[in-house]
Amino acid sequence: MRVALLSLALAAVTMAVGSASAAEINTGKELVAACTIYAAKDENALRDPDPCRRFLVGFFTAFKASDDAQREAMVKGLPSTAAPNCIRLPDFLSYREMAQRLVAYGKAHPSELSGAANDLAQHTLETDFPCPPR
Repeated sequence: MRVALLSLALAAVTMAVGSASAAEINTGKELVAACTIYAAKDENALRDPDPCRRFLVGFFTAFKASDDAQREAMVKGLPSTAAPNCIRLPDFLSYREMAQRLVAYGKAHPSELSGAANDLAQHTLETDFPCPPR
């Protein structure tokens, strides 16, 4: 009985891992497709697990870590590895609004859809939220 329950639980975990990796977003085209669905969802449904939202959470987590590392290097006087384009994010940016911006950017720049999803997201930020001129 325990062996049957254990194998059933193992099968469920294997299926969950398989379906999670199947929803992985790699290209700009996949990102725009996922974010088109996410941006059109009802406000009450936005808390559901969603591939676009999961991508955005990971992207912004990495973005913040990179920004923190650049600031720390600057304070320590280390050489800068800053991105060539300065980005100034607003005080609040919802995942839904970012998804809408990604979709709009992807439609306006179809040549970038075959590239990496991270690049598309980065270029969206650089275009929509540039730093003010000095």
